[in-house]
Amino acid sequence: MKTKFTFFKILNEFTNRISVRIINSRNFAAFLGILMMFGYNSTTNAQTKIVVPNTNEGSAFIGPYGNAARKLQLIIDDTLLTSLVGKNLTSISFRLPASTIDSWPATALTMNSFDVYLSDSVEPANRQLDFAANVVGTQTQVRSGSLVIPAGALTVGSNPNDFSYKIIFNNPWKYNSGNLLIEIQHSGTGISSRTVQAASTTSAGYGTLYSALWQSTGSVTQGNFSMVEINSVDQLSASSVKIGANSIVYPNPVKDWLFVKSEKEFIAYSVYNKAGQMIISEKISGKSGMNVAKLPVGQYVIQLTDKNGNTEVSQFIKK
Repeated sequence: MKTKFTFFKILNEFTNRISVRIINSRNFAAFLGILMMFGYNSTTNAQTKIVVPNTNEGSAFIGPYGNAARKLQLIIDDTLLTSLVGKNLTSISFRLPASTIDSWPATALTMNSFDVYLSDSVEPANRQLDFAANVVGTQTQVRSGSLVIPAGALTVGSNPNDFSYKIIFNNPWKYNSGNLLIEIQHSGTGISSRTVQAASTTSAGYGTLYSALWQSTGSVTQGNFSMVEINSVDQLSASSVKIGANSIVYPNPVKDWLFVKSEKEFIAYSVYNKAGQMIISEKISGKSGMNVAKLPVGQYVIQLTDKNGNTEVSQFIKK
């Protein structure tokens, strides 16, 4: 008990001396060394989420959950994204209009494909009805594959309604700065369309702070901006660590395959070296293992993301 108390006293003093915003690699390595020496895991929840636009407008748009295949882009000005700078974006969410009576879908459905790409973008005022022309730099695919939407996942009963269903990225994407472009390409629900709350093209911020376009079988068209919640977690650092996780990674030390013993369902993982640099980021399913065979011998931190967008951080040794 005395040893544990002393550890937390040292840990608290250490973390209090580290800047909440910036941590250099030497301090980070030292902190990870303390965690590894005492064999503790750590837990963090999604740190920051923002809603764009942060209003409660009464318009709607089918886009993300159309019954037929669609491609759409959401363009967001960097002035709305300052709280996300330096963070890893992990998921997006849409919500039902306040006038909606029933939760959706009535029964579980699977969209055969739901791909999400992130990149920098042009200014919303310079948006063109040309998908490629709006992309600045390189697009990164952060989500791919089918999307399972449980019955009643998008809930009703409040005004505005909750962003109750997260579309989790397979790979987190670090937002550094600049305008953000979210591109979605999906196969359609195959059943029925479901509108989500949106800001209309006549809204005060449309065309200056945000803009949108979409395409189905016809030409590219301007569209209402589907209100989106963007979720993120801090870069792995001492300032975001909270001691006391229940999940266990094993075997530890590990040679080839790493597994997780937990009551939670994790859908993705990222591996960081002692300098806090991400070196692996992959999705996982069920009880499948994580291949770390190609990692050099040494100590690492693994960040696990569950289906709700929360994360747990643990350590392991590669032998």
